[in-house]
Amino acid sequence: MKRKYADYPNWKKVLKKEYKNRYFNNDDFKGNVSLLTAVKVKERLINSETNVVTIDDGFKWLEFYPEDNKNIAASVCINNKNEILEWYFDIAKDSSLTDEGVPYIEDLYLDVILTPNGEIKLIDQEELQEALDEKIIVQEEFDLAYKVANNLMNQLQGKLDKIIDFTNKYFDLLNNEERKYL
Repeated sequence: MKRKYADYPNWKKVLKKEYKNRYFNNDDFKGNVSLLTAVKVKERLINSETNVVTIDDGFKWLEFYPEDNKNIAASVCINNKNEILEWYFDIAKDSSLTDEGVPYIEDLYLDVILTPNGEIKLIDQEELQEALDEKIIVQEEFDLAYKVANNLMNQLQGKLDKIIDFTNKYFDLLNNEERKYL
């Protein structure tokens, strides 16, 4: 099972980046929120499922690691004009923090995308099936991935305005803090 780290330490497409992480204990969210800014990229990244450019110079990824649901990590792709391009939800076996306080997930391969027009997509089912077939994960983890993804898709239905407001609140909080260059 692969781990994904909020600070993307080995990301070769991003030549220079800024990273911040903050823990929140608010009524609407309890957990870590990270903001990664791609200051300079080697090449831009296009999501093959949505054909949306998700990383380019000045683009940001706002990531949520909720304390009360360790099976989901949400990444919000934001362009260099601070416009939301998509929400990308990783389904995870678990999430935690490194000794340095960097959030990470144990990825269960299955993902959910929410577009700014409210469309919800379940993706990477073939990756999840391959992981099961190759015995990288067990049947219980396979079943957990679909259970979490289906629950998430139901929770997202009809909540786009609330999700936009929530995202903008935490983006403003982190985007205006002091930066740490990597």
